[in-house]
Amino acid sequence: MKTTLFTMTFLAFLAATGLTGCNFTTEQKAETLEDAKANMEEASADLDQARLDSAETANYKVETEIKLRSNDLLIADMKDKMKAEREETRARYTKSLDSLEQQNSRLRNNIKTYNSAGKENWEKFKQSFNKEMDALGKSISQLAERNMKKGSKI
Repeated sequence: MKTTLFTMTFLAFLAATGLTGCNFTTEQKAETLEDAKANMEEASADLDQARLDSAETANYKVETEIKLRSNDLLIADMKDKMKAEREETRARYTKSLDSLEQQNSRLRNNIKTYNSAGKENWEKFKQSFNKEMDALGKSISQLAERNMKKGSKI
């Protein structure tokens, strides 16, 4: 009898604790469920945007690598053509070509090591990088044109 009374008291205590500990109403539970669904949809949208940004970044890096390789080929071609020039001409243009080659390598390193830290930072980086790429391309073209005008074979 004591065990039955003790068991009944214990069960009543558990039931009372369970009922008073869970003071969420049905409306509150529904609200919590809706909030969780909204958070999940927002996270899904953020993930989709991150995937698109990642694809855009990857495409830009591939396009940039193609331009950098093209610059390498132009510089190498000018160096090959310069071998037939006089020593003093070679020394002067070798220095210029080496500088352009270093700029090209620095840009290649910058694009390879860039880690996107948000869309805004990526856009700033890309804008700055494009300016540097354009300046390098113009420098290569100007050096080639200047050498052609002076009667050089470069």
